[in-house]
Amino acid sequence: MNKDLTTSAIDRQNVLNNPYALAEIEKAAGVDGIVFEGRAIVLKEQVAAFFEVSPRTIENYLGRFGDELRQNGYEVLRGNRLNKLKNLLRAQDVTEANFGNIAKTPQLGIFDFRAFLNLAMLMVESGRVRLLRKFYC
Repeated sequence: MNKDLTTSAIDRQNVLNNPYALAEIEKAAGVDGIVFEGRAIVLKEQVAAFFEVSPRTIENYLGRFGDELRQNGYEVLRGNRLNKLKNLLRAQDVTEANFGNIAKTPQLGIFDFRAFLNLAMLMVESGRVRLLRKFYC
């Protein structure tokens, strides 16, 4: 019997708490991020592009499920940590096409893979998210 991850917080958390499943899904998903503080991260624009939805759709999910997403790895960088990320992007010569123009932003939301997958389990608008769900349902 398939679980409806869009409605069951318990089923979502069961997937997210399984390190083996997370590793396998991350390999299969092929999400291109950048390693920051020992983990791969992506920005809202990259998540939107991956799922072929608008950044506004991602913002709506952040508004509705922000607590759950923060619990699972979404965070907003400010101050020194944000400057550290900006310097890392500059040092690696990462293009704006991959991360957008973040040079002057005072804060920046980032998703690690766990938060990215959590968002994928919540979304209903994307055809790509349905394909990704096949890996863990």
